[in-house]
Amino acid sequence: MPGKGYSTIGLKPNVLSMLQNLTDMFYPGMFLPSTLIILMHEVRLERYSVEMRRMRIDLSGRYHTLTIRSDVKEWLKENHEGLADDYKKNYSVKCFSNFVSYFLANLLESKIDSQRNVIRLKESDFSWLQEEYDQRRKSAAAGADVGSFERFADSYINDLLRKMREARAILAV
Repeated sequence: MPGKGYSTIGLKPNVLSMLQNLTDMFYPGMFLPSTLIILMHEVRLERYSVEMRRMRIDLSGRYHTLTIRSDVKEWLKENHEGLADDYKKNYSVKCFSNFVSYFLANLLESKIDSQRNVIRLKESDFSWLQEEYDQRRKSAAAGADVGSFERFADSYINDLLRKMREARAILAV
């Protein structure tokens, strides 16, 4: 039984695995209920919206209980009240649990779509920048201070971005 401030929802295995995959992709090592909190806040901050898609999800199997914060459940209920007719028409949803399954599937797809144009970089992608920093430190005059790596990286990348904007403006003419 959840404590005060917490609630439970039932999710089918397919929806639960979709949520786990999204968590592993965008929030590695995060707890599933925390992912739902983050997703709720991202939608509320209008970083993306939950769009209805043409889909059929597998709702077979037994429900698995997921304990979530009560504010997330209230948010799901608010969406259920506002979107119940649309979901009933598009997905033949008749109960809250099925609505949550389809709503979360649409939420996850919307999150993935919002991240399609995001560049994902790893620290190893910037090894060239570390080498450039080392070269600048060696070639600098004995008394000249190159500064910290963070300061060098900021100025170097800002310079690259400025040059890219200038090139885009020239090519657009």
